[in-house]
Amino acid sequence: MNRSSNYDVIIAGGGPAGTSAAIHLATRGVSVLLAEQKMFPRAKLCGEFISPECAVHFEKLGVSDQMLAACPAFLNETVFYSRNGNRVGVPSAWFGADKQALGLSRAEMDERLLRRAIECGVEVLEGAQISSCLIEDDNVRGARVRTSDRELNIRALVTIDATGRTRVLARRFEKPPRRATSRRASLVAFKAHLQGAKIYPGACEIYFYPGGYGGLSSIEGGLGKLCFIASARDVRAFGTDAETVMRGVVCQNVRAGITLLNASARSPWLAV
Repeated sequence: MNRSSNYDVIIAGGGPAGTSAAIHLATRGVSVLLAEQKMFPRAKLCGEFISPECAVHFEKLGVSDQMLAACPAFLNETVFYSRNGNRVGVPSAWFGADKQALGLSRAEMDERLLRRAIECGVEVLEGAQISSCLIEDDNVRGARVRTSDRELNIRALVTIDATGRTRVLARRFEKPPRRATSRRASLVAFKAHLQGAKIYPGACEIYFYPGGYGGLSSIEGGLGKLCFIASARDVRAFGTDAETVMRGVVCQNVRAGITLLNASARSPWLAV
C-alpha cells in the first residue's frame, strides 16, 4: 500500500459497485483507496446471471476480454416455469441486439474487476474493514480502516459506501437511526454450484413454487448454479438443510423436479 494517508476518494466494498466506481475514477486521474473486508476470490450468494446490458459496462471498464477469458456460459433465453410446468421464454436478445447473457460465478467476475482496478492504479486493501468515518465540522473527511494488524486513519475528499445491503457506513448517518429488530425473517435464500443438473443448453430456467422461486443456469466449468428463495416456515419444516429444502420445496415445480433429479452440490451452500 502507498504510504500516503490522503486520497481523493475512499471506497468501502470491493463488489461490482465499488470496483466499477474505482475503475472509472482512477482512469480519470483520481487517487482511490478501496477497502474490502474479504480476501479475493470469494464466493457470494447471487444469481450469477449477467444480463446483456452489462456488456456495455464491461467495455467501458476495460474488462470485456477478461470476462470472456473466464469461459462463462452463454445464455440465450430465460425460461419461466409455472409450478405445473407451463413455460414462457424471454430471449436474451430482447435486452440488446445480438447479445447474449453470461453465466459467470461472482468469485470469477469480482476477482477480475478487482484486478482491473489495481491495474488502473487503485490502491486496494483486502482483509480490511472501514470501522467508522472521520468527521470534521459535520463533514465526512475520510475513514478509519482496520486490518488484521493495524488501524489507519485515512483522509479523503469523498467517501463512498459500496457495501451493498449492509450499508455499513450509510446507516450511521440515518436520522433517526434504524432500530434493531428481533423480528424473524420470513424468507431464506440459498445458492450453490451443482453438478448433474439437466439444464437446457443456453437457458436460464426460473421455477415458481409455493412460497418462493428459484433460478438454475450454467456457469463456467460445466457447472450449474441454483439460487432460490423459500419461506422460512418451509425451511424450518425441512430441518434447515439446503439440499433437503431443494428437494422438498423447489422440486414441487414439475420442471425443477426433472432438472434437479440427479443434481448434487459441488460447492458449499450459501444462505441468507
